[in-house]
Amino acid sequence: MTETLHGLIITETSVIITVTSNGCTEKKDFKIELQESKPPIVTFIRVKPDPCNMVSHSIDITFSLKEVGAAEFKVTNPFAPGPTRLRG
Repeated sequence: MTETLHGLIITETSVIITVTSNGCTEKKDFKIELQESKPPIVTFIRVKPDPCNMVSHSIDITFSLKEVGAAEFKVTNPFAPGPTRLRG
């Protein structure tokens, strides 16, 4: 399922997406689809739902640019404000 993102940061070496977690969300729960175009089009897809019952909160997931497959790209994911981050 295409994931709604709450934020996106691109650095010289990585891409950081902000997503909602119920307590069990991990990087391995996502895959990246890269569509060839100029610039390439990237979609972050959640392949495993988060079944935990913790209060929904925002977390960051980091991918290297190598994992994404491009240093410059467009993103097809929808963006929306997310839940707050947990302190701790």
